[in-house]
Amino acid sequence: MLRDDMTPMTYRIRFLDNDIERTQYSDDRRYYEQLIAQHGHLSDLQIEPLTLTPEQQQRLDAIKGADVSAHDAGVYVQYGTTESDDTAFFDAVKLLDYQRAQVEPHVKAQRKKAEALGVTVKGVRYDGSPSNRNAIQEALNAVNHSGATEFPVWKCSDNHTHANHPASDVLEALIKIGQRRSVLIAKEAEYIELAAAGDADVMALDWATVYDN
Repeated sequence: MLRDDMTPMTYRIRFLDNDIERTQYSDDRRYYEQLIAQHGHLSDLQIEPLTLTPEQQQRLDAIKGADVSAHDAGVYVQYGTTESDDTAFFDAVKLLDYQRAQVEPHVKAQRKKAEALGVTVKGVRYDGSPSNRNAIQEALNAVNHSGATEFPVWKCSDNHTHANHPASDVLEALIKIGQRRSVLIAKEAEYIELAAAGDADVMALDWATVYDN
């Protein structure tokens, strides 16, 4: 976030790295534009000018003359604490906010991946991704408007077609997807707290739910 001379960098840069949200700070936007273009696992590049809030500017003014690293100063500007515990600016309570921010993108990406697995109802799988949830809702709206009780042809998330597929099964799946998603979101919040406190390994989280098949 800060250069070695304790001045803010020019840009805040966000992108996805294998669906994990990354945030970087740099003066060289072209480097990241080329990086994302050259690597298929990187996507959704967003570059914006870095502008400090009034509170962040006050923190920067307070710490810029201190004998701390640019990294610690940047953490302090954002979270109100240094990461190092041997400075006058360290705050153990605020450090948890910083630690949450470090683990949240990893946990969130895992939750979204688990969510996308969806549910199976009567042998038919329904993807739980946002786009498929919307598609299911649109299909149900259409069939309800027509007064029909079946879909003449239903293409499931395993790319199989099902003739005369009951709308009631599709509705059951959508409800189940929503229930499963609620459990996963609760797990995400719990895991972020545990991982931030050092009580959980983000690479060994259990995303099983009672709605799994």
